[in-house]
Amino acid sequence: MKAAALALVALSTFTMCATGCYWSNPPSTPHRNEKIELAKLPELRTPNPRVLASKRLVVLGRFDSTASQPIGGLYDKKDFSISPLIRTYFYKDGAVEVYEHVSDGLRAAGLFVLKDYAGHAEPALLEAPLRARDPLLVTGTVVALQHDQIKEKAETSGFGEWEAGRFALAVKVTDASGAVRLNKTFLVEGRLPYNERAELLKVLGWTMAERLASDPEFVRAVEASAQGGAS
Repeated sequence: MKAAALALVALSTFTMCATGCYWSNPPSTPHRNEKIELAKLPELRTPNPRVLASKRLVVLGRFDSTASQPIGGLYDKKDFSISPLIRTYFYKDGAVEVYEHVSDGLRAAGLFVLKDYAGHAEPALLEAPLRARDPLLVTGTVVALQHDQIKEKAETSGFGEWEAGRFALAVKVTDASGAVRLNKTFLVEGRLPYNERAELLKVLGWTMAERLASDPEFVRAVEASAQGGAS
């Protein structure tokens, strides 16, 4: 009986300590998210991928993802008593959405892109008619995808509201035999002034396509060249 009473006291003490420790040091970001510093982020613009020329067919596999959830949080750095983090957001289809936008951006850059939703652009899974066209295979793994909404003191006066994001994509390019031509991770990040019609994930996806189209290693791997110039 005495031992049980002591155990109950110990458990109560531990619980109070754990609760007190939590509220004395609350989480400042969602689990595994990066702490966003707006002043260090570039302001995103409308992406404009450079125009490429290529005769090769590119098969873009649906992106895998190791990115964390929640995808981001809502922060109010203007008015808070414990933590500026108000709530968190989950979006399980984030990798699928940026996949669509990256694909659209690469097509806008002039590449002939065929989307592969089922086979993930694996050489061993190519069907004979497609293999006969000798495609180049591009696969991607989303290693980071973050979308935050932040209200804080503006750079001039008053308060500003922003959407901020990070998108890191591990890209691999192979030929139909499985020979690897490129294995490289790309990162895009930035901020946009908040408005109800802002589409941050679309901007991040198109900006990633712009980054790929301007990267000499990727351009060589897909056997493309800049219109009117060298690759």
